[in-house]
Amino acid sequence: MAISPSSYALVYLHRVRSALFSPALLYCLTLTLSLLLASSEVAAQGTQIEDAASADSAVSYAAQIQEFEFEFGPLDRRLLEPLAGLAELQFERGDFDAAAATLRRQLQITRNTFGFEDSRLLPLVDSLVRAEIARSDWQQVADYLDLRSQIFIGSFDESRALEEDEELLDLEGVAARMELANALSLQSGWLMQQVALTPTREAIDSFFDARELDERIFDLSEDVIERLESLPRENSSAAEFLLLTQWLPFMYRQSVNDYSLVQLLNAQSGFSYDTIDYLIRREGGAINKLSSPGFSARSISGPNNRIPMLEKGDPIGVGYLRDGYFGVREMDIRLSDFLERQLTAGASDSDLASTRQALAAAKIYRGDYLLLQNRGSGMREYREAYQLLLESGVDAVEVDGYFARPALIPATQLRLTFDALKADKSESECLPSFTALSDRLATLAAPSNDASAWAIELPHAEITARFGVSRRGKATGVKIDEVGAEDAGLRRAVNRAMKDLQFRPAIASGRSQRLRDQCLLFRIPVLD
Repeated sequence: MAISPSSYALVYLHRVRSALFSPALLYCLTLTLSLLLASSEVAAQGTQIEDAASADSAVSYAAQIQEFEFEFGPLDRRLLEPLAGLAELQFERGDFDAAAATLRRQLQITRNTFGFEDSRLLPLVDSLVRAEIARSDWQQVADYLDLRSQIFIGSFDESRALEEDEELLDLEGVAARMELANALSLQSGWLMQQVALTPTREAIDSFFDARELDERIFDLSEDVIERLESLPRENSSAAEFLLLTQWLPFMYRQSVNDYSLVQLLNAQSGFSYDTIDYLIRREGGAINKLSSPGFSARSISGPNNRIPMLEKGDPIGVGYLRDGYFGVREMDIRLSDFLERQLTAGASDSDLASTRQALAAAKIYRGDYLLLQNRGSGMREYREAYQLLLESGVDAVEVDGYFARPALIPATQLRLTFDALKADKSESECLPSFTALSDRLATLAAPSNDASAWAIELPHAEITARFGVSRRGKATGVKIDEVGAEDAGLRRAVNRAMKDLQFRPAIASGRSQRLRDQCLLFRIPVLD
């Protein structure tokens, strides 16, 4: 007798139901659910224990604070330790309102104990900046950055004596100056961050305060390097190279600041006019640097004498880009002279390789600044750098790979080894991400510093731009990905910035190459 298809279906369903509700399977399911519930209970208990421990610590700190207040008064320095512990707990718990209040009290007591310009105030102000960033109170962030500047200037005035100290090149003197240079660099970074958070005129004042610090760092670094000539030439090659590689990155900051100034001079939102006004009032010869070479002498006299005269393609302030180039060229010359002395003295292959890599980096940056000021392609410098890297022992495949991809220029930090240069390149599909200072200054990179005290993070929108790079290093055919670019204002800011940014083009066989299908992740602070 034939069996109907429906009978087969009934048999199949019966077997499936039997399997699903078999004792073994039910046991496994029950065991799995029990384990999941147990693990979640353990996790919850762990969280409860941590919360309870944190609450107990907070109660303990509060009791200690109350006891000290009763015994010693509300401004006694003994309160600083429990207040610091309480603020740390409040940060960990994400209670930033309470943390800010506790930190303000710490600041008041520290001022009362050590004075209004003591350097021990700086870490507290840094913590207050982070607390206000977490609270998205940007006016308070700007106010605390301004307070930090006042404290910093007062606490480091005595460093003038250190800068004039003749006993410079002993270990203690160099270490003290290095500490000062790092502190000045950190403060310059804070001031640049303040540019993003304040109205235009105050932002320009902050920028020029940062510029003044970078000029001071440059003078300090140049003094150290020039005094290297006083070292005995016998057996001093290693010491001289060490000092060069330590201090040249500080000198390079001035070239980066010159580039940043040109970005302000060509920005919108009132920055251009107000920056020109600032320079004309403060620097008598500024109009010569604002105009193209040969045009400044023909600048209009009278009420319109603040109008720069430019060749087609030149940015306002092209003379400041020349200053930046001269700074990088000087580094190239110093390292070239040092390499010649090493060759004459018969230095080891290892020492020569290190110097050649540093010199190659200087030549790359020199080519970049030629490209930035529209006064050449930089190809001669790039070819010389390529040859130096090969002579230093770097594999040709690696060198070709380094030059084969475009790079956003100028680099914000000086790298003096090939490994460090490669670290600036990305292994992913896109070029390394670019964090803009603000949507108003989207061609300016946000300050970066390896110091832990600078570890702050503003909220950012992330927008991907897709484009080609011409043989002259300009972005072409820019398209903005829709994901992350919902804000029309930010989308326009990225689009404008991409037209103004300069890239080092891809280079193969000593010639620049046009590339398509490039991408760059833009990170722009969102401060609404």
